[in-house]
Amino acid sequence: MAKFRLALKPILRSSMLLWAVLVLWPMGLMAQLQTAGGIPPADLVQNILLGGGVQVWNVNLTGSGMAYGSFTANNTNLGLNSGILLTTGMISGPNGPQGPNNRPDAGVDNSFQGSALLNAEFGFSQPTFNATTLSFNFIPQGDSIAFRYVFGSEEYREFVGSEFNDVFGFFISGPNPAGGNYQNQNIARLPNGTKVAINNVNHLTNSQFYVDNELPSPGMSLQYDGFTRVLTARAKVIPCSTYTIRLAIADVADGIYDSGVFLEAKSFTSDGLSMYYTVLNGISKDTLHEGCGTAAIVIKNTLPLAQNKTVNLLLQGNSINGVDYQTLPTQVTIPAGIDSVVIFTSALADGLAEGTELLIVTADDPNLCPDIERPSVRIPIADVLPLTVKAMDDVSFACNNQVVFLTASTTGGVGMASLTWSPGNLSGSPVPALVGQSTQFVVSATDVCQNTATDTVYVQVPDAAPLNLTFSPDTVICPGESVLLQAQYGGGIGELVFIWDNGHPSDSLSQWVSPPASQVFTVSVSDSCGNVLSQSARITVRAPQTRFDYHYIDNNKIIFDSESSSDVVDWLWEFAGSGTDTVEDPIRLFVDTGFQIVRLTVTNEFGCQLQVEDTIYIYPPFGFYIPNSFTPNNDLLNDIFRGYGQGFKDIVWRVFDRWGQEVFVSSHLKRGWDGQREGVPYPLGVYVYRFELILPNNRPKVFMGNVNLIR
Repeated sequence: MAKFRLALKPILRSSMLLWAVLVLWPMGLMAQLQTAGGIPPADLVQNILLGGGVQVWNVNLTGSGMAYGSFTANNTNLGLNSGILLTTGMISGPNGPQGPNNRPDAGVDNSFQGSALLNAEFGFSQPTFNATTLSFNFIPQGDSIAFRYVFGSEEYREFVGSEFNDVFGFFISGPNPAGGNYQNQNIARLPNGTKVAINNVNHLTNSQFYVDNELPSPGMSLQYDGFTRVLTARAKVIPCSTYTIRLAIADVADGIYDSGVFLEAKSFTSDGLSMYYTVLNGISKDTLHEGCGTAAIVIKNTLPLAQNKTVNLLLQGNSINGVDYQTLPTQVTIPAGIDSVVIFTSALADGLAEGTELLIVTADDPNLCPDIERPSVRIPIADVLPLTVKAMDDVSFACNNQVVFLTASTTGGVGMASLTWSPGNLSGSPVPALVGQSTQFVVSATDVCQNTATDTVYVQVPDAAPLNLTFSPDTVICPGESVLLQAQYGGGIGELVFIWDNGHPSDSLSQWVSPPASQVFTVSVSDSCGNVLSQSARITVRAPQTRFDYHYIDNNKIIFDSESSSDVVDWLWEFAGSGTDTVEDPIRLFVDTGFQIVRLTVTNEFGCQLQVEDTIYIYPPFGFYIPNSFTPNNDLLNDIFRGYGQGFKDIVWRVFDRWGQEVFVSSHLKRGWDGQREGVPYPLGVYVYRFELILPNNRPKVFMGNVNLIR
């Protein structure tokens, strides 16, 4: 039968999971299940699984060394964040439980024997393989024990209802409060009492307790094709009695297609006390330092209480209550309705080198089992020597503006102290500082517990006046103008050297300049210590810019349009014999006709001027005459037909015969029609003319009429 299963399973998976392999693989990258092996079984139970109210010993584990370990599953779809893991294969690698579910053949036969306990519990006809069994003895403080778990398997879904079902169980032995004894009683059950198994919890049966991992879902984290929701195993017990529990899981019928059971960290509990602490605002979470940090000690009952519970506290160790640490009470009360109370203490600073002291706080509840170890915390108290800081020795230099590397060291205090220097708000050691004058630096050290100490260092440099240099201000000039640049300097250390950047002799503190365009002039002075000071003056050559255009309103009436730079503030127009104007865009009526010179002079806000001019034509008044006949007989009298006139700028005129055919065209007024075409005279008769004139203001004027050709 096992051989048949080996052949059947890949076929089933190829039809049911092909789409899941392709779809779920990228989604599984959203979260990961992390596992760790090589942890001693006693540590798995004592340090990971065990919660409060239970004393455990005699921890044993049988199974393959690669089949068990710890896990973390934050932000995954498992439902548990951390705990221990028991499998029928391995906890890591490509065949482990880590997801997403992207391998249809996941699983490994780790060649370990089966479980007689599981064989007897489920009565399968097929044997078990690869069993992992964790067992230990425990004494509960309360009348019940409980822990949380998730069971997952590669057997889902295709082998639901078959005999190929991996199995697990939690088997308790010991006194039964109802009478008699538990004899390997399986407490892995649903709330309705049904055993938890692949055939009992799946997509068809008790599906409210099942998670189908073959379908896409956020946070997919398991290789297993399906697993249960978080379930709780419970058992009634007799307080202070001795019990044994065996947590077992195994393959059925063959060793492939693995299963695993995840047990939640700190969930194996009974009603009873536990204690833990953490150090707040200190250098470490588990050690108090004198004068630094506060220990928060939590006394916790496994379950919320129905009534107030008073707990006696034993304060032990080589430290003294109220002397080495702030006074702690010797009795606390956990109020009804909650499960814990917190007390606080801090180590007191005495400045003595006593070595690490120890504070032991033990909860002495008279209701605890007489032979069970009382819960306690052991808090180390470390000496803290006074924080001191030692700055470097005082130094002196022959020059100022020196870079000094300030250094200091600390002793005592808690942890690594931070260093700050003033003036300058500098941090660290060594730290560079530019010293321009003699300065006393103060270094402050602060440790992680806010203890402080200070020291000083004096850095001496020559007490000379600092370099000073004055130079002419920025200036605006007109093209061709000159300006006087002047400098004065002083201070510094030793010999001073003065330089003009344009090569002007250095022994002169002034010079006249007339740059053709805007230019920056710079002077500098340096002393024997390499201190340099520079000043610049920008000389801006600001010439205004302008141009103008004009348009005819009438033959002798013209509007002028100027375009000037934004700095222009004055306009002066000169219109030959027609006067002047000072507006930006004037309108002018000219008296004389013919060519006239118009001149525009603009002045900018700095008094700089620019003059432009243009020659314009002033047209005479409009007049036009067209004769009604002409005699092209070469007698030099009225031989040519044309128009006569003035006061326009363009003309095109045409002559047409009686059938509308054009016989003559011209764009010249004085070029007339001689009544011929290529030397052949046109016949006598009436011809039509059309004169199209363009006036100076660009308006058209048209004349049409008849002319008689007579010989």
